[in-house]
Amino acid sequence: MLREEAVRSAISAGAEEAEAFELLTRQVSIRIEEGRVKTASSVRLVGLGVRASIGRKLGFAFATNPSSGEETGKEAAENARAAPEDPDFGGLPDAQRVEYMAELMDPKLRDLDLSDAASMFLAAVQSARISDKIVSISGELEVSFSKVAIYSSRGVDVAEERTYLSAYIETASKDGDRRGSGFGFADGRRLDMFDPEKVGREAGELAIRTLDATTIGVEELPVILQPKAQFTIIPFLVGEAANAENLQYGRSFLTGRLGDRIAREEVSIVDDGRIPWLPGSSSFDGEGVPTRRTHVVEDGVFRSPIHNWYTATKEGTRSTGNAFRGHTSPPSISHHTVSIEAPKLLMSKDELLDVRRGVLVVYTMDRPNLATGEFSGMAETAFLIENGEVTRSLRQTGMGFRLEDFLKNMDAVGDDVESLMGFRGGSVRARIKVAGPGAR
Repeated sequence: MLREEAVRSAISAGAEEAEAFELLTRQVSIRIEEGRVKTASSVRLVGLGVRASIGRKLGFAFATNPSSGEETGKEAAENARAAPEDPDFGGLPDAQRVEYMAELMDPKLRDLDLSDAASMFLAAVQSARISDKIVSISGELEVSFSKVAIYSSRGVDVAEERTYLSAYIETASKDGDRRGSGFGFADGRRLDMFDPEKVGREAGELAIRTLDATTIGVEELPVILQPKAQFTIIPFLVGEAANAENLQYGRSFLTGRLGDRIAREEVSIVDDGRIPWLPGSSSFDGEGVPTRRTHVVEDGVFRSPIHNWYTATKEGTRSTGNAFRGHTSPPSISHHTVSIEAPKLLMSKDELLDVRRGVLVVYTMDRPNLATGEFSGMAETAFLIENGEVTRSLRQTGMGFRLEDFLKNMDAVGDDVESLMGFRGGSVRARIKVAGPGAR
C-alpha cells in the first residue's frame, strides 16, 4: 500500500518518525447554467501526503496519482532535514483506539453514476420552474466516494470509506421592472438527504417571494436568523475564533478568554464529529485521532478550544480530534458540525415570529471579524416581519453586531432544525441593529 511504502521509505531515508495520509476518491460533478447541463465530469484521484520528523524538525511532501510511496516518503525526510527546528513540535500523533461509525458511507451514493446524477439534478431544475416569472436557473451537484487511510511509524493505522453529496440551485425571477432571486441547498453523506423536488421548489418559491420588495432605514429590531443565515456565523465561533492555533497566535478575539462568559447562561455551543450521516462526521480526524463531541461554550462560558495534535501538545493537553487535511497540505484545524443547544429558549416557528416589527434573515454569506468578533454584513435574502407575519422582501439591508453581544442577547431558538455546511440547528432570534437606505 502507498501509505506503508511511504512511511518505510521516510524512515529508511533518516526520518525518526513518519506518517502517511492516503486518499482515494471518485467525484462526479454537474454544473447547470440557464436550466441546461453546462458541464459534467467524473474524476478519480489518488492522493498521498507524508509528514516526516527528525528531532524537532518536520518535513512534508505530497504526490497526486503516484505509482508508489517511496519517492514521496524520501522527499518528506529530506525536507525534514532541511527544515528549521520548531521548539513547539512534540512529535507525531500516538495511536489511539478508534470506534468506527457505520453511518458514513451510503452504497447508493457510492454507486451513483454520471447519467443518474444528471437526471436527478435536472429534476431539481424542473421543480424550480414554478412560474413563467422564473427567468434563470443555475446550480451545481457534487457527489463523491472516498477511502481515507492514515498510517504511521507510531502505530496509527486507520481507514474508512465515506460518501458525500452537495447540491445547490440558484434562481432568478423577473416581473416587469421587479427582480428577485432564490436558492435551494442540500448536503449529506446519504443519497436520500437530497430531495430534488424540494430543493428546486424552495429555490423557485423564494425567487417569486423576493419580487415584492421594500427597504427600511436604520433600526434596532428583533432579528431572526434562519439556519442558512447562520452557517457563516455560528460555526465561525468554533472553527475560527475557538481554533487553538488562532488563540495561540493571538489572532482571535477569544484569546485569553477561556473561562469567560461569552453567551447567555442558557446557551451552549457544541462541536460534534459523530452525528450520523452529516458531512462533518467521521470516525477519526486528519491525524487518525478519534473524533468526539466538544463543548466549546457550556452554559454561556467559553470552556474549550478545538485542537489538533500540534496545538494540544503545545499546551500540554489532548487533541479534540479537529485536525483537517487533504493530501496536498499538513493538518490544519476546523470544526465538524456545530450546534446551538438551548432547550430553555426553544420556541416554535410561529412563536419566533411573534413580534410587532422585525426582520427575518434567510441567507447571508458574510462572516464576523476574527480579531474583534464584530459582524458587519449584508442580509442577502431577508423579509420584513409585521405583527407576527412575514410580509415583503427587504433589499439592501445590512446587519451589525458583536458576536458576543448577539449570543448574550439571544432570546429564542427555533425548532426548525436544519443541517447544512457544518452547522446543525434551528432559527435564532436576537435584538440587533439593521440598516437600509430608508423606508420605501
